[in-house]
Amino acid sequence: MTVTESGAPAPTREMQEVDARYEEHFATRFTGEALGGLQERFRAENIVPIRGFCPPDLLAELQREAFGIMDEHGVDRKFSFEITDGTPRQMTTVGQPVIKDHGPLIHATYFSPAVKSLLGSVVGEDVYTCPYAGEHYVISRLGKNGDTHGWHWDDYTYGFILVLQAPGYRDGGFVQAVPHTSWDKENPDVHGALLKSQVRSYHLEAGDAYVVKTDTTMHRVYPIRGETSRTIVNMTLASGADLTREITHETNDALFGGDGA
Repeated sequence: MTVTESGAPAPTREMQEVDARYEEHFATRFTGEALGGLQERFRAENIVPIRGFCPPDLLAELQREAFGIMDEHGVDRKFSFEITDGTPRQMTTVGQPVIKDHGPLIHATYFSPAVKSLLGSVVGEDVYTCPYAGEHYVISRLGKNGDTHGWHWDDYTYGFILVLQAPGYRDGGFVQAVPHTSWDKENPDVHGALLKSQVRSYHLEAGDAYVVKTDTTMHRVYPIRGETSRTIVNMTLASGADLTREITHETNDALFGGDGA
């Protein structure tokens, strides 16, 4: 595969077509006052829902792709991580190596210049391809009663999550975030973070997305209940500062299988 100087793969025709679909959609939804509102909310909360992020026709295609990958390759995971103060992870996951081989639309979304441009505008700085391929994109599904992605922080600055399937809020599966917190891997303190800052909650629907400053915003997905499912694609983006830091990937490797490069 040809790789550009930035580390991103040279775009294929399919990737260019997907990018064009995003660019056209964004031009009708996320400019002017609408974009300004996203920027203002992100500055205040370090997380912001982007309602209607995905063009409806592309959403249907992404759902077929991701659900097919999940049904064939999903692995049930159940962990508690001491590095995040013993918080639980109970979900079904597919990692980057499998998606790279079977998910061209997800791959194209991650490397889309239009997507990176919009997200950079929202967060107020350029965002970059994650240096560690294993964190480019992963799929997770909460599909059993009690499934959750417990309180945690992430290593890189930005997380971008595309929602493909979501339960009604009464059945859980909504996002909660605590901004302006910090992750001490040697002495993680989830309860201290909860006491020091306000917990905000966000319900999202299929086709929505959100971007979150994951290194300083403790966040989780509230446990689901009953017969329902939440399926998302989680994508990691780096800040300029991330590119010069040494970063480890313990929880990603355990949950999603690590680097497929």
